[in-house]
Amino acid sequence: LNGRLETALKDGELVPWFQAKVDMRTGAIIGSEALVRWNHPVHGLLMPGSFIPLFERNGLVVDIDMHIFEQVCMTMQSWRLRNLPLRTVSCNFSRLHFDRPEFPRQLVEIAGRYAIPHDLLEVEITESAIMKNPEAAWLRLIQLKQFGFKTAIDDFGSGYSSLGLVQMLNADVIKIDRSFVQRDLPGQRAQIVLGSIIRLALELEMAVICEGVETAEQAAILMRLGCFKAQGFYYATPEPENEFEARLAMQIS
Repeated sequence: LNGRLETALKDGELVPWFQAKVDMRTGAIIGSEALVRWNHPVHGLLMPGSFIPLFERNGLVVDIDMHIFEQVCMTMQSWRLRNLPLRTVSCNFSRLHFDRPEFPRQLVEIAGRYAIPHDLLEVEITESAIMKNPEAAWLRLIQLKQFGFKTAIDDFGSGYSSLGLVQMLNADVIKIDRSFVQRDLPGQRAQIVLGSIIRLALELEMAVICEGVETAEQAAILMRLGCFKAQGFYYATPEPENEFEARLAMQIS
């Protein structure tokens, strides 16, 4: 895999799949997350877990991230030209980008190439990645917000400094880690903690999205706790571009 990355990027083997984010009250699509997939000519469709850790270690993940971001902008341009509804698309970025002063302007240049409004693009960074260098993450997120991009803390609650991050980073979106939903949610203690996080984020004017929603019971509990936005298999699995486009088209049919 390591020796083939340059060819894979050039030949378009790495592509974004899209997983819908929905309003649980109506089922309407409010956005999506772009997730990388590798259409390998020998090994078939590869999930990110099988190759991203390798490229994270050797630093080449920054090339993958930028490639997927550009593919997303190109796809959104196509949606606009075909009058499909445009919703915010979030892209994941390695912590390595947040050590690079040129990172925000690189996103500005790519988005401008396809005339995509910055407020339709969301930059996701995981809570654990932020903790590697909180000051650098804070500075880059501030710069991204100044350029008009949305920012999101992914996997929120999976680390040990969550509340401090909320206060320091002032992100637009908090994505609550799936462990709260899939492992702990039926429990009363988990609901108390989760409800407190949701209320705190909303009072700080941050949107809250719960990840990993897979059942109607989970959705009902989350709505009772005040969270109305979700991402998970109960609503949609990650889909290739053409299948997600069909889902978008249904919003205007």
